[in-house]
Amino acid sequence: MESSQKDRRQLWIGTAVSLLCLIAIFLFIDPRDIIDAFRHANYAYLGLTGLGVLLFMLIRAIRWRFMMGNQVNYGQVFHVQNIGYMLNMYLPFRLGDVARAVLMGSVPPLTISQSISTMVVERVLDMMFVVALLPFTLAYAPTLPPEFRSAALFTGVLAVIAIIVLIVAANQRPFFRRLAAIILDRIPWLNTETWVRRVDDILKGLDSLTRFKDGVILLFLSVLVWLPIIFAYWIGMQAVGLNVTVPMAAFVVCAAALSIAAPSSPGGVGVFQAGVTAALALLGQPAAASASFAFAYHAMNYVVLTILGLIGIAATGSTIGAVVRTTQNYMKREKNVTRDA
Repeated sequence: MESSQKDRRQLWIGTAVSLLCLIAIFLFIDPRDIIDAFRHANYAYLGLTGLGVLLFMLIRAIRWRFMMGNQVNYGQVFHVQNIGYMLNMYLPFRLGDVARAVLMGSVPPLTISQSISTMVVERVLDMMFVVALLPFTLAYAPTLPPEFRSAALFTGVLAVIAIIVLIVAANQRPFFRRLAAIILDRIPWLNTETWVRRVDDILKGLDSLTRFKDGVILLFLSVLVWLPIIFAYWIGMQAVGLNVTVPMAAFVVCAAALSIAAPSSPGGVGVFQAGVTAALALLGQPAAASASFAFAYHAMNYVVLTILGLIGIAATGSTIGAVVRTTQNYMKREKNVTRDA
């Protein structure tokens, strides 16, 4: 009961944040100006943003399969990934991430814990890439105060350090298991054995970093995966008449990635638009065209991910209802295990 109430509270908070962001946008920007920007947009260029999203998903699937040791065929990985991303756009609590872990974990020889560990590492690598890239794009935000630039540079250094720590942890799993046990033993309300096992599951997801060649490939893929999105942003901004360079587009990508980490309704509605519009304002871009890009790109993202997800559902021979029920059952079991631990 307590867990259910907490989930509802998180859902309401996220919905409220999304609504407040949308209200703020329309308070400062006349909706008629946004609509006018849409009227004059180059829709051929907007269509190319969809191609960028598709390439992004294709490369993400290559990286995820590589992190799982290339043990299953690419088609299965691609379709399962797309199902998860589609569900994330429509369902709360990032249920799609759990869904793709459960679906991928049911494909031999993989396990759910292995799928989850690689997904955790996947998210960590993405966030570290964004945080590390951000300081190098700040030169294109002339209105940003110097103290903000210094803070961003500091977080970029921290991201690089975190990458190094991950690589060391991957190569020294026994030591980090012992270290985790020592730390967790000092927390009386946690089951040390259970949580050490979870830490080790995460480190297993870093297995590719234990071999120099594989580590280089993984880091290369982690950079490559973001290039289509930077292209999609840049060409989408050109479509609505914004005068931006590729580095400026990269800055907006970083801002958008950080903004959707905030509580919101499913799909990051509201917080995404607010983050992108604010980032473009820092770059001195017109507000109406900036907001029109944010709404247009987000809509295109929904269209592409929905189509890919539905294709994935058909290819796996499942249904949306069956995937959601299986995922919810798994989450209930995990909550019971965590409570018992």
